[in-house]
Order: sequence, then C-alpha cells, then structure tokens
Amino acid sequence: MSTIEDAIRALASGGFVALADHPERENEADILLAAEHATGERVNFLATHVRGLITVAVTEEILRRLDIPLLPARYSVANAPRFTEPVDAVRGTTTGASAFDRAITLRLLADPDSRPEDFARPGHIFPLAAMPGGLAERRGHTEGAIALARLAGTGPVVAIAELMNEAGQMARGDEVRDFARRHGMPLINVEALAERVG
Repeated sequence: MSTIEDAIRALASGGFVALADHPERENEADILLAAEHATGERVNFLATHVRGLITVAVTEEILRRLDIPLLPARYSVANAPRFTEPVDAVRGTTTGASAFDRAITLRLLADPDSRPEDFARPGHIFPLAAMPGGLAERRGHTEGAIALARLAGTGPVVAIAELMNEAGQMARGDEVRDFARRHGMPLINVEALAERVG
C-alpha cells in the first residue's frame, strides 16, 4: 500500500489513485481521478484499461445546486451506491458518449459556476451521491473519493471507474496491486483513509 500523502499528491496533480475497499465488503478497487482534471485522454484510459463503469462521486450539496435528483432505489442490495439522474454537458459535446465528451461533462460537474440548465438529462455520466456523513456513515468508494478530494484540495467531484481484469471479472488482491504498480499510481484502502480523516 502507498501512503495517503502519495494519494493526495497524485489526485491533486491530475493523476490516478487506486482505492481498495475492505476484503469483507466488496473486495474491489476503483480508480479515481479528480473531475476538474478530466481530459479525453484520461477518460479514455479509464475506459480502455480500467474497463468498469465510469461514474462520478459528488456531494449532495452540489447535486442539489444542479438539480440532479437521486434515482429511486428498487430491489436494492447492501452497500449499493446512490445513483442519480445521468447527465451530459449541453455545450461543447456531440452525443455525450465519447471519452472527450464525458471529460467535458466531468469538468462541468466540478465547475462551481455550472447551472442546472448546463446539463442534458439523461446522459452518459452517472453521478453518485456521497452520504452526508462521509466515511463515518458509509465505508464506500464514493465516500472515500470525496474524502480524498477534500484532503487534496480539489473540488468534491471525483471520477470513479471500477477495475476489471482482462477476463472481465473484478480485479482483486494481487491483480489490483499489479495494475497500480504497472501504471505508476498509488494504491490505498478505504480503511486507512477513514482513519486519516477521523
């Protein structure tokens, strides 16, 4: 595992961070990128190498400001993330689906001057609402991403992609460590992050 300081520096500078959760929870890892640093190339890296669904952790305050509502939970499972209405940036995009269009949407979500009418709904970026109590309320990747963003001094809007292996299964254990090492990104876990933020 890397240090929290390594992860803070990486996220603040536009790099990727691998965030693993507890082995007795999902036992999976997500790759994080501060949304304000999203580029087409970085989003394409997530789509090509990380492979899982690209979502974005957002605070409830920002979602309320942008009038992005939660989707109703139906037949939900334990630890399920809180998905909201998916969005696309209205200006500067075409269909919203390309890595470059999604990068524009991610940066707009992180823009403190953005407004509800700046986003078409439904779209191709899936915001996830962090619990108001953060890691003290839920030890999830969503809350961990927001906690790390606050430590890094970036906006509390963080792109997340679930790490899958080449066979299409979720990467775990040594696969996660090898991926982080191969791509030069720090690897931390939610438990260590929760201890850091108290």
